[in-house]
Formats: sequence, C-alpha cells, structure tokens
Amino acid sequence: MKRNLDVSVKDVNYIRQELGYDTYEVVEKQPTPSKEQKEKVPFKEKCKNFFAKFKAFCKKFYDDVFRFPGYILSHPVQGWQEFKQEKRGKMSVAITIILLYVVMRMLEYKYTGPVLNTNNPYKFNSITILIYGVMPPILLGVANWSVTTLMDGKGKMKEIFMMLCYSFFPIMIIGFLNIVISNYVTEDEAQFILILNIIGWALTAYMALTGLIGIHEYGLGKMLWSVIATVIATAIIAFLALLLFNLAEQVYSFFYSLYNELATRYM
Repeated sequence: MKRNLDVSVKDVNYIRQELGYDTYEVVEKQPTPSKEQKEKVPFKEKCKNFFAKFKAFCKKFYDDVFRFPGYILSHPVQGWQEFKQEKRGKMSVAITIILLYVVMRMLEYKYTGPVLNTNNPYKFNSITILIYGVMPPILLGVANWSVTTLMDGKGKMKEIFMMLCYSFFPIMIIGFLNIVISNYVTEDEAQFILILNIIGWALTAYMALTGLIGIHEYGLGKMLWSVIATVIATAIIAFLALLLFNLAEQVYSFFYSLYNELATRYM
C-alpha cells in the first residue's frame, strides 16, 4: 500500500548533508497570478500602455514612410546603399507609399479647387484610379527586370519594385500639398500648382534614376541605356497586354452572343 510522504526540500537537504552529499538549491516557486489578479490592471495603466504602443507605432510609421524616403531623396547614394545593403527597404512600406499615392489621386479628383478641377464628379471610379496608380511600378518593374537581367544588373525583381514605389514619395507629398493649395489660389495663381507638379514628377524621376544606379550598381552611361531599353520593353509589354485584353474581350463577346442565341432559340 502506497503512502503519500510530505517531505520538503529542506528535509531532503538535511539528510543529504548528514550523508555527505551535495544539497539541492532551494528555489521558491512564485505563485501564479489568478485570473482576477490579471484583470485588476488599473484603467489608467491600460491607457498608458495603449498610448505608449500607439506612440511607438506612429514613430516607426513616420520613420519608415516619410523620414527614410526623404533621406534617400536628399542623400541618394548613401540612401539607396542602405536600402539594398542594409535591408532598410521594406515591402510593406513600398505598398503603403503607393497606396497613399492612390489615395492622393482619389482626393485630387474630387477635392481639387474649383479653379483647377475639370473632372466630372459623376464619372468618379476608384477602381480605375487604383489600377492607374498601381500598374506603373508593376509594369516598369517587370520591364526593367527583364532588361537588366541581360545587362548584368544586380537588382532583384522585389528590390526594383520597392525602389519604384519609394520613388513615388515626392509626387505623393506634393500631390497632397497641391490639393490644399488649389482651394485657395486664384486663376492667375494656378500656374504655381503646375510648377509644383513638375517639381514633384522631376524629383520622382530623379529618385528612380538614382535608384537604378544603386540597385543595379550601374554607372551613369549604363543606367541611361537601361532606361531606354526599359521604355522599349514597357511599350512592348503594354502592347501585348492590350492585344490580349482585346482578344479576351472578343472571345467573351462571341460566347456571350452564342449563349444568347441558344437561350432565345431553345429556352
């Protein structure tokens, strides 16, 4: 018959000490907090923890989405080197920048000042704006990758796409600025908005060109040749895409008319 012996660690250590053996280390077990104790966190402490986490998130968001792209714009050589070599470029940030650019285009369509806004609000289509905003970096990324693989380029498809998305940072910032300014300018001052747009696109092109040098480790001459080849490849890809889209539309129209003919005759 088995008996339960209530022997403490101190008793075992006393016996082992008498016999000349090493004693066990006494470790006091911390009591597990109950569910009620866990739930008794003060509301003030919960709010403090929440705002601390929110502040850290906002700081990280600002550093990744605004500060680092601005650093690349002002220090392109060092910035793109950190982007690639130190892995500071992030896909999540690249997608965030291009989505902010799409949001800017949507707001620009509806909320540009009356002096400059010639858009029909009844023809607003967010899907079309989304496609036109997302397709350029995808199309240019595929075209540039297909060309630079033949020109000993060091950049990967992922890095090229992220670089192009980061390059939309200047036009995205200036676009939001133009939306606000356009509601306060007169017709004579509208040229100022045009100048800002030109500056924004020029800075975007500048970031993209310096990004090609940094990502592929090209010199200036080789970079210019890759740009020309990328433009040609983009035109070819766009032509083939439109051709396939037109073919798919004709096939769909054929089967749809065939279905209507059969439905009218036998149903």
